[in-house]
Amino acid sequence: MAWTDVLNQIKAWPFKKKVSLIAVIAITLALVAGIMLWSQRIDYQVLYSNLTQEDAGQVITKLKEMKVPYRVDGNAIYVPSSQVYELRLELASQGVPQGGGVGFEIFDKNQLGVTEFVQRLNYVRALQGEIARTIRQLAEVDQARVHIAIPERTIFTEREEKPTASIVLKLKAGRVLSQGQIGGIVHLVSSSVEGLSTDQVTVIDNMGNMLSKPSDGDVVADAKQRDYQKSVDKDYETKLASMLEGIVGKGKAIVRAATKIDYSQVEKTEESFDPDTIAMRSVQRNNEKTGGASTGGIPGALSNQPGQQAAAVSSSPNSSQKQSENINYEVSRSVSKIIQPRGEIKSISVAVLVDGTYKKDKDKQVYQARSEAELKKYDELIKAAIGFNKERGDQVIVENVPFETMPEEVEKTDYLRVVLSVLKYMVPIVLIMLIILFVLKPVIETLKATPAARGLPGEFAPNAGVAGAGGMEEEDIEVTSAAAMKARVTDVLKKDPRKAATILKEWLSE
Repeated sequence: MAWTDVLNQIKAWPFKKKVSLIAVIAITLALVAGIMLWSQRIDYQVLYSNLTQEDAGQVITKLKEMKVPYRVDGNAIYVPSSQVYELRLELASQGVPQGGGVGFEIFDKNQLGVTEFVQRLNYVRALQGEIARTIRQLAEVDQARVHIAIPERTIFTEREEKPTASIVLKLKAGRVLSQGQIGGIVHLVSSSVEGLSTDQVTVIDNMGNMLSKPSDGDVVADAKQRDYQKSVDKDYETKLASMLEGIVGKGKAIVRAATKIDYSQVEKTEESFDPDTIAMRSVQRNNEKTGGASTGGIPGALSNQPGQQAAAVSSSPNSSQKQSENINYEVSRSVSKIIQPRGEIKSISVAVLVDGTYKKDKDKQVYQARSEAELKKYDELIKAAIGFNKERGDQVIVENVPFETMPEEVEKTDYLRVVLSVLKYMVPIVLIMLIILFVLKPVIETLKATPAARGLPGEFAPNAGVAGAGGMEEEDIEVTSAAAMKARVTDVLKKDPRKAATILKEWLSE
């Protein structure tokens, strides 16, 4: 069919049909254009967020120089998703973003005529900026601001002042710093500034709460003790929760532990005696023995005169013997020196909440409490796991309560991104096929159809059959009234009855 025939057919159409064709063509072109624009639109992804004004300005300047399309929404900068990681590496190689503040790059440019005061001020600014950037590397820290006061040096030692430093931290939502981390920040700053001691560094948060203050050794010690106790409690909770969740199911047991810890260090000496065990300590023996006979006269003057010795008589034998023994015994004893460790657990209390079971009944979850035997078994397991000692005041409580079921939040960002990337190419193809099948094809078929012979507006074509029995639309036969239509049909029947009979048979056959 030549285009001239198509144009002639279109010209022969009624006005309403021409308007409908134009509307269909316009809607089709609009849909095709919209689909093409949607498929070619840029998918933006966050490049950086929560930047300072200085860093955001530097990033935007670099993106303009690189001729990369970008979009700013709030405090976030968006770039095409296909270039996010490449741009981050490229900007990082150029030192952007700098993390807020001014660092040692302030000395990269040579400045002539700078006074000593300005040079010293620039050094302090650079030092503050570099320390703040380092502190921001901590996972819990969102923003950091460092102020350092370095007094001027003097030749008089009695007037010499020590440098001081103050740090303001803004933590991320839901994050806290342990005392060990705060101490690490304090030592970092003191080590970065010459002559700065740790007791001259003050750390506060953005709410004005004091996190560390000078000369507060007792507070630091107490904080370390609290951190140690928290770690002990957490260790008990983790072990007990993992054990119970293996029995009742994940997320169906809540464990809380509270320990009492004695941090005092006691040194004592014990001396014990065993009366049943004795040992010989010393033995002392003495033995004395004397003996023999003696001769002589009778005592007196006569016996001592000369010539009188013969009258002497012999005396009886004289002998003596003496013996003594002294034995000392020692009772067995033992001496021990005992040093009790610091941080000894004095008592522990454990509270456990266990969820019940659920039974499905007519598309509803019905709660069923656990039996007393099950709870008793859990109680015995917990006591065995913590080394329960009733004498020291340990306590274990196990309760069965229904948990509130909350729908789990699933991160769908990556999934949606994949789905959208697939739809980006599939939707245009599907829509174009639908337009071809349900819009363009019917229009083409209408143009190819042989119209009724256009003598009188209501005249039947010789081979129209029923171009169809009623297949002719109301626009093809413009009838002003039912009487006029009846008159025209009667006129056709009178002129050619055979043709009218043939058309009537075809209508009846359909």
